[in-house]
Amino acid sequence: MLGSYLYLKYRKLDDFEPKLKGKLQQLVAKGSRGLYRIEVAKINADVVNSRLILSDIHVSYDSLVYAKMQQSNTAPPNVFELRLNALAIDGITPDDLIRKKDIRLDVLYADHPVIHLYHLSEPKGQKAKDSSSVYELIRDEIGSFGLKKLTLKNLDFTYHKKGDKVQTSFKDLMVDLDDILIDENTQRDTTRFFYAKDAAISLKDFVHKTADSIYNFKLDSISINAAKNKVRIRQLKLEPRAGKAAFRKLVKKRKDRYNISINNLALDDIDWWRFIEGNGLFISDARIANGKIEVYSDKGIPAGNEKKLGNYPHQNLFKLDMPLYVKKIDVQDLDITYSELNIKTGREGDILFWNTNATISNITNIDSRISENGLLKIDAVSKFMKQGTLKAGFRFNLARQKEGIFSVYADLQDMDGTALNKATVPLGSVEIKQAHISRFKADIEGDNYKAKGAIFLTYQDLKINALKKDDDGKLKKRGLLSFIANTFKVNDNYPKKGDDAKTFHSTYKRPLQKSFFALIWKTIFFGLKEPVGI
Repeated sequence: MLGSYLYLKYRKLDDFEPKLKGKLQQLVAKGSRGLYRIEVAKINADVVNSRLILSDIHVSYDSLVYAKMQQSNTAPPNVFELRLNALAIDGITPDDLIRKKDIRLDVLYADHPVIHLYHLSEPKGQKAKDSSSVYELIRDEIGSFGLKKLTLKNLDFTYHKKGDKVQTSFKDLMVDLDDILIDENTQRDTTRFFYAKDAAISLKDFVHKTADSIYNFKLDSISINAAKNKVRIRQLKLEPRAGKAAFRKLVKKRKDRYNISINNLALDDIDWWRFIEGNGLFISDARIANGKIEVYSDKGIPAGNEKKLGNYPHQNLFKLDMPLYVKKIDVQDLDITYSELNIKTGREGDILFWNTNATISNITNIDSRISENGLLKIDAVSKFMKQGTLKAGFRFNLARQKEGIFSVYADLQDMDGTALNKATVPLGSVEIKQAHISRFKADIEGDNYKAKGAIFLTYQDLKINALKKDDDGKLKKRGLLSFIANTFKVNDNYPKKGDDAKTFHSTYKRPLQKSFFALIWKTIFFGLKEPVGI
């Protein structure tokens, strides 16, 4: 009796192993229409406790089969390669796997699997979709399939895309899929994630170098609750790999330098099924909370003569290689800084939008969505230069995105004008000694080539100093010019006593080398010249 027990418990599968390997190879080949093959070096079994241990597993794709699929336009856009040192399967015996239909397993566990996913070229012309589900591919061999728990510990995942210089790699991923079921009822169940009723994926300390090697993209942690269609990210960062001075040497022509840090990012109600099938990214709600965005422009870098047509924010949505729809993004407590280096003064000027709260809605590049709602909207409230309350918003016409149709509104109230010195001194060599801004309003409409604005401004007690750079590199007051400006040129108050404030209209034709935000600023500037007296 004891001898029989020990034999069953520790036998080396001399009689089962060849058949078992053949069965696995048959399942993989049949389930992938011959695209994949599996190699297993060794299979051991604990028959009494219904446990299998597979060693040195390699799943690879057949490039010849893939080439034939490309010719028939049935090739998938992605293929993968998998390597495992060991895989433990609880809840099945070798005989069950070879002969049994409707297999049910308890636990499948793998430590440190390595997966390489390759994104290959899409076939030309109309793609012939293969409508067969996984269940329809495996049912003749094993019927249905169920697994109580799949655990992949310390998964290394690398994504390769043709043409990309830098690969995307995830180290030490933790994956748990619960209650996996592949049968006639779940084969197209969109409430499941890879046929699992519940799924959790987590990652810590992710760092990725961007393709241009200028930035590091970092995540402190990410957790995915697939069953609830939620993603939570902590400490998302886009960090320059070089300081401001070194950045000038990295780029051949002028481009903005970004430094972004978001403490918390939440994505809710994600349509995983569409995303997995390659049919786009659909998200109902997203939330960005507590973070900073710093944009730096070095005017010492040559601007170049490249025309910037088609680079407005809404136009960039249509450059994405997948359908996108985000119903709404809520932004909470975001600090935004735009800095610019003025070569003449050798100083950086800052424009600050502090404690910004915003709502962004209807972010999409999908025609059917645009036919229902053709406007992408942004509405924000911020502390401008940490002082005045600024309400601002954008309207982007998605239906006419090729023309670049947009509108902007801004409304600023009650601000100490000296707060503008962070920008006016280094960028304009003008110091505001005193001023109170009562109201500023702007309504702008524009397209690819021009913008028209209605600008309204009221202020009191404006006094300025004109500055110049001395031999020591310091900015000093130009006494005579300051006297002339304050006495004869600049308006101390607008409107003047006894007059009514007017709305001033401006038009600006955009140089095609200038950016979207440069167009907005210039339209505002020309509308301010008359009330200020410049």
